[in-house]
Amino acid sequence: MEEIRQKLEIDLRTTLQRLADTEIQIEKLKVAIRNMDHAMKVVQTRLDNRNQRPRVENCRDLSQSLLIDEVKSVEEGLSAMKTRLKQEEEVKNELMTRRGELEKEIMMKRRTIAVDRDRCQLLRSHFPSSTALSGY
Repeated sequence: MEEIRQKLEIDLRTTLQRLADTEIQIEKLKVAIRNMDHAMKVVQTRLDNRNQRPRVENCRDLSQSLLIDEVKSVEEGLSAMKTRLKQEEEVKNELMTRRGELEKEIMMKRRTIAVDRDRCQLLRSHFPSSTALSGY
């Protein structure tokens, strides 16, 4: 029981480390999404300003197509980051569930060991040894 409890505690430590790493990754992704959001606003503002210029012919030239391509690439990057964020949050939820299971299992093992040590060992000390029982 003691060995199993120790293995569970090692698993718990690795789970907690992975949970901390996942939370750090989630924060980094949130910052990156915020930064991409600012970049998207800049590109959209430029594109909007270009489309609303007074006394200038509204045409599709290289600059406009590059701005449109930049909007598309920023949108793709943003959606990829949001997908990654969602995956990381799912991993975090799974790790938190695993953590709870491990803590519950460790607590049960500790109780079992305590019961064995405190109650059962006292009863065992009153029983005669196996050699005495066998008649030697």
